[in-house]
Amino acid sequence: MIDQSTIEFLSTASGDHDAEWLTDNKVQFDCARCDLTEFTLKLIADAGSIDPRIAEANPDPRKCLARVLISKGVGSITLRVSPSKNAAATYFMQISPSRSYSGGGALLPAPRLARILRQTIVSHTGKWRGIVEGPLFQKYFPNGLTGGHDASGKGYVKNHDALDFFNLRNFGACRSISDEMLMSSSLVEEAVKSFTAARALVDYINRATTRLPVAS
Repeated sequence: MIDQSTIEFLSTASGDHDAEWLTDNKVQFDCARCDLTEFTLKLIADAGSIDPRIAEANPDPRKCLARVLISKGVGSITLRVSPSKNAAATYFMQISPSRSYSGGGALLPAPRLARILRQTIVSHTGKWRGIVEGPLFQKYFPNGLTGGHDASGKGYVKNHDALDFFNLRNFGACRSISDEMLMSSSLVEEAVKSFTAARALVDYINRATTRLPVAS
């Protein structure tokens, strides 16, 4: 769970504040960062049970947490599945009042990677649909992939079975987390469930873009 004081700080920090405000609230900032780091450590440990690559690729929980965003009211956690920076797909979690979510995939991948993914979807449409239309994926991500479309994808392939996926900007799936859940003892468990549902998507993307081996 996330401490209530951390949630209160993130809520306040999401307003329009200057550098002086952050200096005046440095103690609260440091406490919030410490709390989020401890949560990330727990998240890595538990997520390792569903994907053993996570512990190896994320030895330092502090590096999984985006420091700057905390001062803007967002606790952004990224769990990689490989030390390679080329592994675009990750597990992720955002902790921010009224805007929290967890999931996996590649949010806003570089144009080159997006093109590779579209090409892979053309060649392996059945596998792709088996993931994003599968029962586990649909259960935790009923709205499908995160919204947003890229005009450059239009007309990529005409009359193709996966035409509705060719103009995506995001290849990630997000499950919303309520503010009540942020302070629940089951928060880590629920986040890990979303990682489990997103694992096939993470593997599909990374195999397509980096040829990373799949963990057992």
